[in-house]
Amino acid sequence: MKTRLNGILPLCIGILLLLAACVPVEEKQKIPFDISSAQPKIRQVFDLQNGQEKDSLLLLLTSEDPSIRYAAARAFASFQDTSALPALLPLLTDENGEVRRMAAFAVGQLGLTNAEAPLTAAFDGRDSARLYEKANSMILEAMGKIGDAQFLRALSTITTYQSIDTLLLLGQVRGIYRYALRDMVDPEGTATMMRYLADAAIPLQVRIIAANYLHRAKGLDLSMHADQLIASWHGESNPYLRICIASALGKVKSPDALKELALSLQTESDYRVKCSIIRALQAFDYKDIHMVLLTSTADANPNVAEVAADYFVNRGQEKDAAKYKAAMKDCKAWQAKTRLAEAANKNTTSMFSSVKTALQNEILASLNAAKNPYEKAAWLKAWASELRNFESIPKYTQPDQSIQVRTQAVTSLIDACRDKNFDAYFAGEGYLIKSQIGGYLVNAMKSGDAGIIALIAGAITDPKTGMKEIFKERRTELNKALAGLKLPNEMETYLEVAKALKEYGMDSPAIPDDQKKYKSIDWKTLDQLKPGSTVVITTTKGDIIIKLFPDRAPASVGSFVQLAGQGYYNGKAFHRVVPNFVIQTGCPRGDGFGGLDFTLRSEVAETYYDDEGYVGLASAGLHTEGPQFFITHSPTPHLDGKYTIIGKVSSGMDIVHRIEMGDSIKQINIRY
Repeated sequence: MKTRLNGILPLCIGILLLLAACVPVEEKQKIPFDISSAQPKIRQVFDLQNGQEKDSLLLLLTSEDPSIRYAAARAFASFQDTSALPALLPLLTDENGEVRRMAAFAVGQLGLTNAEAPLTAAFDGRDSARLYEKANSMILEAMGKIGDAQFLRALSTITTYQSIDTLLLLGQVRGIYRYALRDMVDPEGTATMMRYLADAAIPLQVRIIAANYLHRAKGLDLSMHADQLIASWHGESNPYLRICIASALGKVKSPDALKELALSLQTESDYRVKCSIIRALQAFDYKDIHMVLLTSTADANPNVAEVAADYFVNRGQEKDAAKYKAAMKDCKAWQAKTRLAEAANKNTTSMFSSVKTALQNEILASLNAAKNPYEKAAWLKAWASELRNFESIPKYTQPDQSIQVRTQAVTSLIDACRDKNFDAYFAGEGYLIKSQIGGYLVNAMKSGDAGIIALIAGAITDPKTGMKEIFKERRTELNKALAGLKLPNEMETYLEVAKALKEYGMDSPAIPDDQKKYKSIDWKTLDQLKPGSTVVITTTKGDIIIKLFPDRAPASVGSFVQLAGQGYYNGKAFHRVVPNFVIQTGCPRGDGFGGLDFTLRSEVAETYYDDEGYVGLASAGLHTEGPQFFITHSPTPHLDGKYTIIGKVSSGMDIVHRIEMGDSIKQINIRY
């Protein structure tokens, strides 16, 4: 025993000496690291961040207090002013590991390729004591946002990380994934992601990112991994992974993959996985999958039925139009029924046949009878899918219609112009018909409705519509529309109109600072929150309970709590539901184009959508957030670093999964 101790003691002393040498004693003893927003000094940094006080923040990057350096670097991760890069680079080798980590994140957020060399140089490959493991992980992730193909190959071929190296593995897979979001992939990276996905010993959060890479990356050749994917499909029970494996099997496009997906659709119990299977099946030939998907339009889950019906809207065929109409009677959800009606209407080409007449009469009757404005808008979309009906659409843009219906009417007119068969359909009179539709859109735009104006401006910038040429002589209407917008309430529309004006070489006037009205941080409201405080969102389907993250996004959380306390969210509809993605609410208009008389700064430092139930703020770009928020159905890592997270569902995800478009919030209560 004595000999054994003698052998261990020198080793322990050596480790202690190493730790002492790597951790600055003065900083550790005299300046504690505390980044809680309860600290006045941290609040001051948040206030500077919210006010975009760049010069003051730059000075704080050199503070003796590591908490301040960290907070200032975090500010620039959300501020995203590229001129801050030179001041951030020295923090990549800061003596404090947390400061290094946040500096690396901020540098990645800036997206500047000239930061590649400093980032790679800051990676500490001799960090045997794991003092800077978090920073090293973040450097790998950040390189995925700015690095070149050579570094992608190097990142993809790292094989030394073990299953216990969670942080380094996360850095590696997030880096490879970030490359994929920039449309850069490497076969070695794909092989690495496949290996991690298949290895149950690898931490789940790493496997989730690897799986999402296979799901979202474009241009992947997965044929050589087909057998491994099928094996994973059979052996994996986690729905987050199965969602992505299904998508990957769709990319394989082999007969075996088709068989596996089609069979699993009949037995799968998780609606999110079923949605993914249906989307994956759409990669195969119509003749091999259409009956399977047609059957799924009668699924009891409205999300599954909707995704299946959408296929026929986009890929339906004339010969099966009668099948789509017949399947409508078995639909249990209006979302699927209206989409099948749309598919049938598009593909029943004999305009004056009795079958077409009966179908149109049924659609029109349903349109007139619908009480739910979202369902009514869906029936209008089905009606407008017959291009010859375009002359009947303008009446639905009138003020006596609901906002949802008016928005859909304008969308339908624009979609008609976008139809690839438009010119052939109108036998050489396409330009004249588009000009007529352009006149309808001008009249609709004169209403001053922000949603309508945004849609029309977007159509002008979309080359598929032909609206740029149509509006060329009417572009002064854009200036009139711009002048009538209320800021910052209608900021999203302002940005769309500004883009449209640029198409004609015209610049929009700069937005005065006093009209931007960025909301200050409500520290008084935040001080009422306790560590155990929760939010109860009572909906028409039940209660959703959320834990807030005031330390991450104080301005956004404070605004949400304040609005909830004022009863703002009471009665607000869930105006957007994307199956196996998000539910969204909080729009004062109910169609997604509304805002309030303030704007929020983006607070996106280290936001990871790595699980279901994250509550994020809707955004039209950096620093455009407002009252609208969404809740995720499953992990959505492509949103990381882009959308502010204000909290996470702690109870009631079953309610989140049951929410349909048109359901609403009864009230929101804060449990202090």
